Formats: sequence, structure tokens, C-alpha cells
Amino acid sequence: MFFIKHILRLPVRLCHNEAVKIQILQDAFGMASSEAKTLVSKITQRDPDKFLGCINMCRNLGYGDNEILEYPGLLNGPPMVLEQHFMSLEEGGFEKITPHILLKYRKYFSKKICTLKEDKLVPEHINVAESFGHYFDPHPEDGVIDYKQFKDEERWRDVHYKLLKMYLKWRLKASTEEIDVLFRTHKMVQNKCIRYLCENIKLALDIGLPLKRIIRSGYILHSYPKYTKEVLRDFANIAGGDLKQAMYRSPKLCMVSPKNYAKIYGILKEHEIPDEAIRNKLSIFQLSPQTVKHRLEEIDKMPELKVLKFHKQFLRLVLYHHRAKSRLCFMEELQMKCVPLRILSQQTSIDMHIRDSRDINDCKEVMLFIKNLLKIDPKHFEKSLRRHPYHLAVPLPQIEDTYRYLHKIKFKNEAICKASSILLYPKEKIKEALLAVRKNSLIGKVHVSQAQRLNLALYNLEKKHHFTGDGIWPELSTECETELKTKE
Repeated sequence: MFFIKHILRLPVRLCHNEAVKIQILQDAFGMASSEAKTLVSKITQRDPDKFLGCINMCRNLGYGDNEILEYPGLLNGPPMVLEQHFMSLEEGGFEKITPHILLKYRKYFSKKICTLKEDKLVPEHINVAESFGHYFDPHPEDGVIDYKQFKDEERWRDVHYKLLKMYLKWRLKASTEEIDVLFRTHKMVQNKCIRYLCENIKLALDIGLPLKRIIRSGYILHSYPKYTKEVLRDFANIAGGDLKQAMYRSPKLCMVSPKNYAKIYGILKEHEIPDEAIRNKLSIFQLSPQTVKHRLEEIDKMPELKVLKFHKQFLRLVLYHHRAKSRLCFMEELQMKCVPLRILSQQTSIDMHIRDSRDINDCKEVMLFIKNLLKIDPKHFEKSLRRHPYHLAVPLPQIEDTYRYLHKIKFKNEAICKASSILLYPKEKIKEALLAVRKNSLIGKVHVSQAQRLNLALYNLEKKHHFTGDGIWPELSTECETELKTKE
């Protein structure tokens, strides 16, 4: 829903972007502030980064500063689209591509070839179909494409469209029906410049994708190959993972810009996500930086999810964020307090969990969580912790809360490890039990270590419950007790 507060933010954001664009024009062209303000009013591009990218792209295409300023409309679109339009015109026989022609690309794209020749945009002697075909790489064998069948009475874009279909049918070893579906599903492929299309196929094959999968994942064909190459060069081992292998599993990673890889990785590190978790879910880079940031901020506001940051599969909660939130709300309605990551993020796990009313944690998650808190190998505490009949029944946020309390009152991790079951108890009960230990006159006469004090507190906590483990509950329901003991 679009609230009033969002509308109120717009002028501030727009004013900021306008100021940045004015500064870019002043720096790039040495313009006076008043001239830059006048020019900015004619430019609809809102993203300052893309705005600067368009200026640099126009210069790379050979346009002088005066030409760029004469046609400010060139600065309105994404730089990569500008480049591809230029390359398509070049491939289709346009001899001199002026800023005016590039700006009116869509108009000329739809004209008949004979009209383009009459207007002296394409030389009379040029066979447009052969001009396009010259850029196929690899070039199909003789006889695969008959360039003589195309006439100047056809529209320029129709020749481009038909040639692409013929080439892709040959290159991908596909049927006519498969290519029709590809073009219908991924319409941007129809207008792709030939050189980039061929590069995208080569990159997909280099990643290891079979031809049939390339056809099914048609979005690969309209990605920007310069980005893919740069990413494979600069981010091949991001977070210690194998990005090329990840691209094989999730081909959409081929479409992500280097800038977004850097941004998302930076956001993940700001939120203290370990590299192990990142390399286990490199598909996280498919999301936009804004989405990743927003979802992590939402998770930080939910203790039940935030506490799972230690988990190497934590990023599943970011990837499947809506599912995780929905399941968490549902489990809270059922008054279930233990929320294993597997239940929140996997597609089919929750049904059996809910049906059996299994309000317990995953054992491995509990051990890893406590390992992360204590910075001690589980082999030093797992055996003693598992002796407690309800070691899976305490929500992780409560365990963390208890640990923070013990840490605050100066108990060392090594001492907590030697009385690991203490972490299962509410801090209010621990406070009372420790106070009872301190008041014991016999204990006051001898030296008692921190670990011994915690174990004595455990004794006090469980004594009135006959050492059944029931001391962890404010009030223990018979049904819950039976279910957990059955699980053990």
C-alpha cells in the first residue's frame, strides 16, 4: 500500500537526485550551474548512476560533448540499452549512426528497408540480411539460412526477427515450436543485438548449461554479457564459493551486475552474515540490494528469526522471506514457540510438524546455536546437555537471553559449558537459584568455582521437581511433557 508518508518523501529524493545530476553535468561538461539546471529539466532519467553511465556510453560510442548536449534524450535510458541499439543498427547495415538516428531507434527499427535506403540511412548496395548474418558467431553452415529470400520491401525489424529465429533454431538444435515459445515467453530476445546474443550462448555453454536448458531459461539470452564476464572475473570465488557452479544451478545469476554483487555482499557483511552462509546460498545475489537490505532489517526486528543468523542456511529466510514470515505467524497463532529454520523455509516440512504438534527445536540447530554463543566445540557440552529431557523444548531466543544474563553477571563461557543445562532455564529462575547458593552458609566457608556455582543453582532449580527437568517450565502441561519424553 502506498501511504502518505511515501508521497512526502518523494520531493526530497527527487531534489537530491536533481542536485546530483546537475553536479554530474557541471563536472562532465564544465557547464555553469544555470545551464545544467535547464538541461536537467529535459532529462527524465532519475538514477544518477545510470545518468553518468549514459554520458560515458555516448562518449564510448564516439559522440562528442556537443552532440550529447544537443540530444539529451540519449541520457534517459539504461546505458546498456543505448549500446545494444547502436550495435543492432550497425549490424543491420546503418553506415553512419548519428545521435539523432540512435535516439529514434524504434522509429527506424520499424521502417521498411527500401525506405531506409531512400532516406540514405542504409547504403543502396547493402543486403541487410547478409549484413546481420555477418555477425553470427559461430556462423551456420552454408544452406542453413538463405539470405536471398529477404527483400527490401520487408521491414528492417522483421528481417532481424526471422534471422534470429533461424539462427537460434540451428544454434540451439531446437524445434520451430520451441523457438516460438522462447520468443513468446522472453520477448526481449527478439530485439537483442546479434553479437551479444551469440556471446550469451557461449557463456551459457561455458558455465555448463545444456542446450535444452538454455532454451527453457531464455532470460539468459537477453542478459548483458559484459556483466557476466566481469562478474566471473572479479567475483568468481565470492565468499569462498564457486560462482560459476552457482550460475549452473541458478542461471539468473548471469544477469546480475557487478555493482549489485558488490552491494549485496556489503549488505550481508554489515548484518554479520558469515561467508559460510553466503557461499551456501549464492542465489541470494539474484535479489536486488534493496530487497536484501529490507528483508534483513525485517528479520532483525523478529527475535525468532534473528536468532537463526548463526545457521549456515540462514539466507533461506531471506530468499523465502514471505513464506518464513507467514509460517512464523501461523505457528505463533498455534502457540508454538520453537521454530526450526527447516520448518520456516522448506516447502513441505511444516505439514507433519503441525499435525504432530511437535513444538521442539532441531537438535543440530540447538547444538550449533550454543556453540556459536559459547565459542566452544559441541563435543564439550553436547553429551551433558542431551541428558536434559527437554533440551529441544526451549526457544532459542530464551536460551540466548539466559546466556546474555549469565555473561552480564561475569560468568565465563568455560563455566557455562560445564553446566550447559543452565541455558535451558529462564533467567528469572536462575537469578533466584544463584541467590540461594550465595546465602548458603556452608558454601560461604569454602571456595566455589563458577562452574560449581552454576551446578549448585541447577540443583536448587530441580530439587523441588525431583530432578525430572520440569524446572525449566513456569507451568508444565502434561500433554507437552508426554510428547517430549516420547520424542526422547
